[in-house]
Amino acid sequence: MNSTPEIFADVLFPHPPYQRFTYTIPERFRESLSIGHRVLVPLGKRRVTAFVVALTSIPPQRELRQIEDLLDPYPLMTEALLQLTEWTAGYYMACWGEVIRSALPPGLHRQSSVIIRLKQPLPGSHHPVSETGKRIINLLQNKSAMSLRQIEKRIGKTSIRFHIGKLAEAGFVDVDPVLDDPDVRIRSETWISIKADITPDRIEATRKRAPKQARILGELARHGGAVPRRELDTDFGVLRRLQGKGLIEMWEEEVYRDGYDDLTIPEPEIQTPNADQQCAVDRIRNAMSKKKFHALLLHGVTGSGKTLVYIECIRHALMNGQTALVLIPEISLTPQAVARYRSFFPDDVAVLHSRMSPGERFDAWRRLREGKKRIAIGPRSAVFAPLQDIGLIVVDEEHVDSYKQEEPAPRYHARDVAVMRAKYARAVIVLGSATPSLESYNNAIAGKYGLCELPERIDSIPLPQVRVIRQTDTEHERSSAVFSRELREAIEERWKAGEQIIILQNRRGYAPFLICGSCGAVPGCPRCEITLTYHRQHRHMRCHYCGFQSSVPDVCPVCGGSELRYRGLGTQRVEEELRRLFPGLELLRMDQDTTRRKGAHSKILYDFAEKNAVLLLGTQMVAKGHDFPGVSLVGIVNADTGLHFPDFRSSERTFQLLTQAAGRSGRKSVGGIVIVQTDSPDHPALRFAAMQDYTGFYSWESEQRKSLNYPPWGRLIMVLFRAKDRNTAIEAARRFAGSAETNSCCDLLGPSPAPLARIRNLYRVQVILRSAKSKDPAGRKLRETVRKAVARYRETERNPDVRVSVNVDPVNML
Repeated sequence: MNSTPEIFADVLFPHPPYQRFTYTIPERFRESLSIGHRVLVPLGKRRVTAFVVALTSIPPQRELRQIEDLLDPYPLMTEALLQLTEWTAGYYMACWGEVIRSALPPGLHRQSSVIIRLKQPLPGSHHPVSETGKRIINLLQNKSAMSLRQIEKRIGKTSIRFHIGKLAEAGFVDVDPVLDDPDVRIRSETWISIKADITPDRIEATRKRAPKQARILGELARHGGAVPRRELDTDFGVLRRLQGKGLIEMWEEEVYRDGYDDLTIPEPEIQTPNADQQCAVDRIRNAMSKKKFHALLLHGVTGSGKTLVYIECIRHALMNGQTALVLIPEISLTPQAVARYRSFFPDDVAVLHSRMSPGERFDAWRRLREGKKRIAIGPRSAVFAPLQDIGLIVVDEEHVDSYKQEEPAPRYHARDVAVMRAKYARAVIVLGSATPSLESYNNAIAGKYGLCELPERIDSIPLPQVRVIRQTDTEHERSSAVFSRELREAIEERWKAGEQIIILQNRRGYAPFLICGSCGAVPGCPRCEITLTYHRQHRHMRCHYCGFQSSVPDVCPVCGGSELRYRGLGTQRVEEELRRLFPGLELLRMDQDTTRRKGAHSKILYDFAEKNAVLLLGTQMVAKGHDFPGVSLVGIVNADTGLHFPDFRSSERTFQLLTQAAGRSGRKSVGGIVIVQTDSPDHPALRFAAMQDYTGFYSWESEQRKSLNYPPWGRLIMVLFRAKDRNTAIEAARRFAGSAETNSCCDLLGPSPAPLARIRNLYRVQVILRSAKSKDPAGRKLRETVRKAVARYRETERNPDVRVSVNVDPVNML
């Protein structure tokens, strides 16, 4: 008789250590446990959350520990998501556990804290105790018990675990693991209703001997239905007594938290697709009907109605019992997108993004996982939404850099992960943009993606007229230090006509820097090699990379001179100038300084959409994806911001930003205009943006990159070394570069200081490895070269003072 072989579980931790371990499965879980389940396991002296990633009948040659608990009734990670996260980890050279953590709502992972208790009586003085150990004992004498985190906060993290271990060996302290509660949990609410057979006479008969009970019964009877307990002014004991007498019923109902439940949902706008839109819809639906992977680039000018194409295709997916995923590039776009999609699919849309509360995100995630919502919407991390049977994935504004996760790891690109998700799901993915990334457009030209064009705006509304103004030639009279005469007059004219205006200045603060008029010194951040930005509202200077702040000096700290001048423009200064030139003009400002609070994005966009303000001023937040029918003028104060950064994508970003900003004007009416102020009117990126000529820009920019094997003609991987000491970082990068075995398919650039050479007191040195697409089409040889070099470096150079990070397909080269 053959016995059934014992099954073992391979688990992965979504927190350090990001390693794979094997555990035995208790008898009580063997029927219910499956791949993707969240379990509680012992790890050293701790108990932590892990995920089952494989089941095997071959045990390792060592004694195994046992799974302690099964934490959920169903697997939180589907096998499809595990497959996707494993690919993401492999491609982007990240830990699989890190990617799993990114794929899940925060607050789920249970770990055990370490509690240190002082023993009584203490051992005698013959036990030697270090100075740090004495400090720990003194702390515990006042508190009797403290967590490891509390002790680290009071004393510092350096070798604290070592010293606590020595104290435990000597008998001074006990070290006990205590399991933490999860940060998020299901919320429920108590509901109450009066029994149907309780008459008014019976309520009145109760009044003399139990007036409180009679009052509650009367309230319930007047309501005529179920009432949440929080609306009843009474204590729980009264309700329990009523329930015990059989007069009321009480039950618990789950409460779903939704950060957008108070959003105003418009009536769905009934639109008939035009010929170009219908052609795109037909192509996408036809591809969906084949149940095979297909990628398609939807290249449509601003205002051409790409969203209607998405909605028609999502409707087709739902009618066929499938689900849909919609990625949007910015959290600031979420309220408008949610309102639009919920107007068409009121009961099917769930939202996922990082600025939601943990409870809101957890509830949205569960509703998607349980199939109660069939459309997921959100920025980057929503690519891992727990949808099943996906029919359609949409990546709107697919060119935007924010789809790429830079810090912390895993450094994935959500657009490319979405393509792989569609491939695994045998689904259709639509990448939409008026200004596609060069990589996506190149894939379409090469036939890797299908290509659909929407060359005209809806109802044949013309693109706005664009005027390029050379700043240095226009305003010698300096009646405004910010606006040209043409832009001032246009603002005045549109304001008087009752139309709306958007002003773009892609730099926040008041002025990018201060400069001493005597010696030319510029205050910089002591932690970063970057100038401090002046913020006038609180009269301080701030580093936008590390958050360092300082007050504005009265005199130059270098020479003592008192002639400190502002240089450059930020949104605060532009706002000040607008209020000076146009008193009474209702305006809103949208940048990182005005949108820190939860709901601030939604409030600003709602107020502007409701025409509570005439003018919306902001950074790139105002340029992407918004649809405001009343806007007839877009002004771009300084189009050169970002144009000359030491990054090969600076021209592409400038072209995209200007084209997208211009596209906000005249979307529902004839006569939209755009005024672009610049010191570089002859730069090709600005000329093509002014003409709204994407194909012309693509041809020019791709030629610039082809000879250098930059994307889309090649692939890049950046290896970044960071250390508190400059020479330590440089030497680590040199040793890595010297050991990297390049070949004919790839070459090595550097090591060299990063353009931002120091951030948060860490010096930054980068090594870039590059391969030509003609020799290494999928980039496999390049990734394998880097993988081996990094492994070799970590085996031989175990320097805790150096942080090494690998960025595959980097977007930000600074």
